[in-house]
Amino acid sequence: MCKARLFLLLAMLAAARADVVRLKDGKVLEGKVVLEGAQEVRIRIGTAELTVPRAQIAEIERGESPHEAYKRRAGALKDDDADGHFALAEYCIEHRLLTEAIAELRRTLELKSDHAQARARLQPLLDQRALPSLNEAKRLHAQGQFEEAEAPLITILEQYPDSSYAALAQHLLAVGFAARKQYDMALTRWRRALALDDKLTEAYEGAAQAAAETGKWADALSFTERAIAAAKDPDQAKRLRERADALRELTKLHGGGEPPAEPKARATALAAEARVLQRLGQRDRALQRFQEAYDAGAREPELLKLLVEHAEQTGRIRLALELYKQLVAANPADDELVRRRARIEKLLLVPRAFATRVKAEREKLIFDIARSGASFPAIQGALRECTDRGQEKTGLVEGSFLVDEVLVRANYVAYVPKTYDPRRPWPLILALHRDGETAKEHFYNWESVASSEKHIILCPSSPTKAGWRAAHLNIPLSALRHATKTYNIDTDRVYLEGTGTGGLLAWAVALRWPDRFAALVVRNASIDEVSRLYLRAAASLPVYLIVSQHAQPDVIGSQREAYKALDSWGYDVQREEVPGYARNPALPELNPKVLAWLESKARDPYTPRARLVTFEQANASAYWVSVERFASTVFDPDRRVNIKAPMGQEYDPDQLRMIYLGEMARGMGQVIAAIAPGNRINLITKHIEELTLYLDDRMVDLDKPVRIVANGDLVFNDKVERSLEQLFDSARYHRDPRLCYAASVRIKVRDK
Repeated sequence: MCKARLFLLLAMLAAARADVVRLKDGKVLEGKVVLEGAQEVRIRIGTAELTVPRAQIAEIERGESPHEAYKRRAGALKDDDADGHFALAEYCIEHRLLTEAIAELRRTLELKSDHAQARARLQPLLDQRALPSLNEAKRLHAQGQFEEAEAPLITILEQYPDSSYAALAQHLLAVGFAARKQYDMALTRWRRALALDDKLTEAYEGAAQAAAETGKWADALSFTERAIAAAKDPDQAKRLRERADALRELTKLHGGGEPPAEPKARATALAAEARVLQRLGQRDRALQRFQEAYDAGAREPELLKLLVEHAEQTGRIRLALELYKQLVAANPADDELVRRRARIEKLLLVPRAFATRVKAEREKLIFDIARSGASFPAIQGALRECTDRGQEKTGLVEGSFLVDEVLVRANYVAYVPKTYDPRRPWPLILALHRDGETAKEHFYNWESVASSEKHIILCPSSPTKAGWRAAHLNIPLSALRHATKTYNIDTDRVYLEGTGTGGLLAWAVALRWPDRFAALVVRNASIDEVSRLYLRAAASLPVYLIVSQHAQPDVIGSQREAYKALDSWGYDVQREEVPGYARNPALPELNPKVLAWLESKARDPYTPRARLVTFEQANASAYWVSVERFASTVFDPDRRVNIKAPMGQEYDPDQLRMIYLGEMARGMGQVIAAIAPGNRINLITKHIEELTLYLDDRMVDLDKPVRIVANGDLVFNDKVERSLEQLFDSARYHRDPRLCYAASVRIKVRDK
């Protein structure tokens, strides 16, 4: 019965006829004629349309198009007829209706999962559809554009999850996350890739590395052992076996729990763990363990030498001098140690050179620093770690600071941990209160965080009883500058938080100056219409949105809209909608979760991707990109917008506002800057004419020519020289010693 029905269906399908266009050169086109004119004829073949000059056509024979036939036959087909759906799929393949063929083959397999012919037919079709997206993703990976590569890879996983390229798509997503140091997400993607294809050998080593970076030593060992079994050559297998041995040793060291409490035994255990971490290439973790071993009393010369080199490179000059003192005491005849110590002492001039406003004095100090013979990385490290701060009052303190530009004073309340030590940098939480609340009352929302004694918390006070307004944009930045002048602040760990109108202002400040903050927390606050135009600038700014379900509808809607946009762009965003009625809009009960999230975030001054959105010179820089000159087409608030209403009509204020915002959106200056392989920087600009790019060895190799491509044009291809003057000038330009760059290049660009 099934064979008879299948034969009948095939016969009916074969009888279906399309429009036939016979050309004078003998060729025949089958499809659907959608336009027949005196000069040309347009015919749809499958999903494509082809236009043919009328003069080339000999004859047109009308008939039923393959797609029309498919729709008619599909409507007559029983939904549970697996063989009928397969026959219909064969017809679709024959007539190049590939989307319909995939749907029919999938339906066949839903009805009959062991239908071998359907499975054999489906796989090539899926691969054919997925291949262009895969090739696009590979091209973007080769250019270092990992974020852009996510879209085609997600397309494969969403539309063709049963293609043979799904495992490779998961692997490439993992590679992109690992390149951006998002190791947790990379490990998740590698697990999914291996679940789809356990023969994807390149995924094992990547998963092992990601597991090691996240401290999951048992997982790292498991993946490494599987990578050994899949190794392609003896050298790779040997390297992986050495890594596995180190991981086993580390797992054994961690098997005993915490290091012993007795100082000597603790120092020995920490030093042993540090050596294993060194073998695994976990340099930062190893140095941290060596530092802990030193603090516990370890004084082996090998350990001291490692620490002193690291202290020099990272600019911890006082620690380096302390270590040199011990090394010289143990080796008084070593003249080289004495010379190195004298050289490092000169780096104590670095904070003065950064702080002085007198150019001649600054140049003299820089000259003396250069004469010391200290390496460029050591001087840069000393600048990044400017620690020339005195001891300040701890606990809850009140004070005021001068607001830049308007030259008025603003009050604040701050909490300084009782353990505050000006010799090491401290993270800062800058918190903005809501309407109807004072700075001190808002601080009490953070009291549980203050009790951890890990963060400096500063709460500026609104200068008006009406709360925060757009005119107060400079207050949070001035508060940050006051904090960095007063305390030893780790400017790579400055967090901005706001509740209510404080959250509205926090949005505005963070999106205009995204390079000043490591993360943004917004509680029960919407985003204003102008700040929404800057939303793309949050490319390197993690955002945590918190809202109560009983908040105003416009607040909930605004947060949902912002979250949806940021999430769709692949940005680092998290959202929490708290059920029930919130007595306090600041929702202090969530602080433990918020604090854990904040502590996982740190700013990267040398981020491989920077994005700038602005039309104002006041915020025309972000990270290593600075706009020198906008194009004449950029939005100008002083330029009169030509608004003409239709005859007999007038625009109301809301319509005028929307027109004005539309003009602003169209005229926003934009820069997307990305570090790509091959010592290359890719730029995409809009409404920009001239830029300065600040460069550093952490971004590109300054010993080789740097290629800069803007909007597809090669605008620079040459070496860029390091300069101590540039190093200090860039830090002073950003008013942040950690935003310092070794070189700069000024380029002209043109929009296309």
